[in-house]
Amino acid sequence: MKQLVSPMLSSSPFRVVSALMLSLGLVATGCSSFSGSGSGSFASVTIQNHTMEEIGTATAQVFGKDGYRGGMGGGSMVFEKEASRATSFSREGIVNASYGAQTINRVRVEIIPLSDGSFRLQCKAFMVTGGSDPFFQDEVPVMNFRSGPFQKLLNKVAKQLK
Repeated sequence: MKQLVSPMLSSSPFRVVSALMLSLGLVATGCSSFSGSGSGSFASVTIQNHTMEEIGTATAQVFGKDGYRGGMGGGSMVFEKEASRATSFSREGIVNASYGAQTINRVRVEIIPLSDGSFRLQCKAFMVTGGSDPFFQDEVPVMNFRSGPFQKLLNKVAKQLK
């Protein structure tokens, strides 16, 4: 009788590699347990004993110190800064990046009132390609497992307000 499965496929190293690939696939999907925030959002902190205006001002200061530009717009805050050169090469392509195309890190921040009088400061980050014209821009969400730097920024806001 013919062997239906190749000896290579039934070997132990193949099983180990398969298990690793499956594990990486689960992590890459952005499972919310990796996000670090209790609300299920990308990144968030709860702030007590401050007004929305105080939180907004502190948020703008922290993001500004980290190189972001922007502020209030349409009921939420939007901050942007240029991504690294390597990110631009990978997102825009070598030719476009060589001619000056630049990927942008965009962070949308919201202040959500909670029932106990406190506020949840939360954000979601995006990689934006396609230039400065909003019609041509492609906004791709950053996966939850990459929320660490943004969670740190929100933690700085909360620390500044203590």
